[in-house]
Amino acid sequence: MAEVTLKNIWKIYPGANGAEHPVVRDVSLEIQPREFVVFVGPSGCGKSTTLRMIAGLEEISRGSIQIGGRLVNDVPPKDRDIAMVFQNYALYPHMSVRDNLGFALKLRGCGKDEIRRRVDAAAGILGIADYLDRKPKALSGGQRQRVALGRAIVRQPSVFLFDEPLSNLDAKMRVQMRSEIVQLHQRLQATMIYVTHDQVEAMTMGQRIVVMSHGVIQQVAPPMEIYDRPANMFVAGFIGTPPMNFLRGRLENEAGAPVFREGGGCVRLALRSAGTDAELPAGEVVLGVRPEHCVPVDRAAGLPGGFTARITAVETVGAETFLTLDTGAAKVVSRTERRADRDMVGRDADFVIDPARVFLFRADDGRRIC
Repeated sequence: MAEVTLKNIWKIYPGANGAEHPVVRDVSLEIQPREFVVFVGPSGCGKSTTLRMIAGLEEISRGSIQIGGRLVNDVPPKDRDIAMVFQNYALYPHMSVRDNLGFALKLRGCGKDEIRRRVDAAAGILGIADYLDRKPKALSGGQRQRVALGRAIVRQPSVFLFDEPLSNLDAKMRVQMRSEIVQLHQRLQATMIYVTHDQVEAMTMGQRIVVMSHGVIQQVAPPMEIYDRPANMFVAGFIGTPPMNFLRGRLENEAGAPVFREGGGCVRLALRSAGTDAELPAGEVVLGVRPEHCVPVDRAAGLPGGFTARITAVETVGAETFLTLDTGAAKVVSRTERRADRDMVGRDADFVIDPARVFLFRADDGRRIC
């Protein structure tokens, strides 16, 4: 399996009057052999364009790409030793599953015995051996996606590329296919690069996650490091369901301890910064707290981080309940295992923010302070 190295990659589209429209900006990244890396971000952030440049389907405006130590900027896609699985299955409707799986090998001039061996092996891995004589129209969406995966497996590439391959499946099938792709990676020990807009897919599948926004890499880290130590407000708000709550206020020093004040409330903080508490900037900041660290209590008075808010919405999702709160100055979401019903809407309730589990971000550029 090969490593993939991106060095200062740009993709720029020309505009009117000589203007330039960069959609990927100065992206540098090293993907190790046998690593499963997931690119995630909102639509239009440049993740699919980056993947297509790795595949050779988009020209690179600036920078370089190496696969297995070989510069591939000017190498056509068929010679890059990669296999790509697309969002659309793109199966040949007039061919059987067996012929779909072996078609690329036939074009390469592989012998019939070799094609049969590789097709049977891939079908066994994916559990589609019983469907080899069917046409694509006789398969479900999940089975068609397995055929698309098998078409990539039989090529035995050095790098697998996935461009939102599960987007056309229903929710239950997506969960199943996520697990199957992770198991496939463990079995093949292949280098895999996966693109998705779904942060749940990213968190559950990737060994490392690359979070992108507006063509720029915001953070590269393992899933739980992304969740526990987001680099900035964009990452903090994008990763996590429901997203992180943000409160704009002021950071002050009170009796030698940092205190966040917002509206009429305050939270005495227990912060860990890269340096000392003296480096924490006084003035306007943004406090971030995840919904699971803002929980209901029987009585908030006197508790650090305690406050009273009006419940404006109740969403019950099985074992958990999401409560939307109006503090009078901001909207906040609380995530709790307590049972609740819609009769609570319009009532006031007490809540507490865990002062040791909050984040501070700069108000100007959104970077995490501590």
